[in-house]
Amino acid sequence: MNKYQQGRSIIGMLFLSIIACFLSYIGVIKLRVFLMDWEADRLCAKEGGIHIYEKAYLPGGYAYNWTANEKIFRRSFGCSNPDEHAPYAIGGTEIPIGRSANPTLYKMTSYVMRCSDKKILGEFIRYGRSGGRITPTLGPDGGYDCKVSGDRLTMLETVFSKEQP
Repeated sequence: MNKYQQGRSIIGMLFLSIIACFLSYIGVIKLRVFLMDWEADRLCAKEGGIHIYEKAYLPGGYAYNWTANEKIFRRSFGCSNPDEHAPYAIGGTEIPIGRSANPTLYKMTSYVMRCSDKKILGEFIRYGRSGGRITPTLGPDGGYDCKVSGDRLTMLETVFSKEQP
């Protein structure tokens, strides 16, 4: 075997090694994405959806206008501002689960809180994944949200009733 053929053989082996490393990297990322999506579905089945802890009454003129009604609901997503005198706050959290950087599993919670005693009246919980793309992109990073029954508005309509108890 001459030096030319030996050089081509080494370059070919190097090229195949790089391709094998890239394909195994893709396989690991896709496996992690699959496992995180599976975990999100498992957690949603276990504790996702709407949870009502206490129901409250709203006068008829205020009910079902969640975003525009500043007299009833705070827009600051919490009860920390004493200058606002609304009795309820609507908020939410997004908490990463685990130590993985890409992809990342999140627990997303929307809640309604009574400001007088800081009690959570109801919450809507779902899980999802962000990230997990193979190649970097300029747009959204992709993701997955598990399917749960209901949504944030359904939770609010369930917590607040128009009839006085």
